[in-house]
Amino acid sequence: KQWYQRRVRVDCPQRLERKDWERVVAVFVAGPAWQFKGWPGLTSDGSPVNIFTKMKAFHLKFEEVPLDKNILKWDVTVLTVSKNKRHLDSVSALKFWEHLDKFILKNKRHLRF
Repeated sequence: KQWYQRRVRVDCPQRLERKDWERVVAVFVAGPAWQFKGWPGLTSDGSPVNIFTKMKAFHLKFEEVPLDKNILKWDVTVLTVSKNKRHLDSVSALKFWEHLDKFILKNKRHLRF
């Protein structure tokens, strides 16, 4: 028997229903807090820190670009790629899947296979 997982990428999280949020396992974070406007789980000041306890947060950046100050204070895994060494992208991709798998195993076991 072959096992697989269905993954769906969502561009407009405001369309998700309450039951859908339990299935969200990761988010790519740009940096500004306004990215999370309208998301469930924001703190009273609009900070998304509570969201990152329910889903794994990632930030993808070029190595030459400085990190946004919010990325530094939030629980976000930074994935770095180079503009000139694209053959190393697979290292960041592997890091992404390793971190995501560990997060799912620890926090959302019911979604594992």
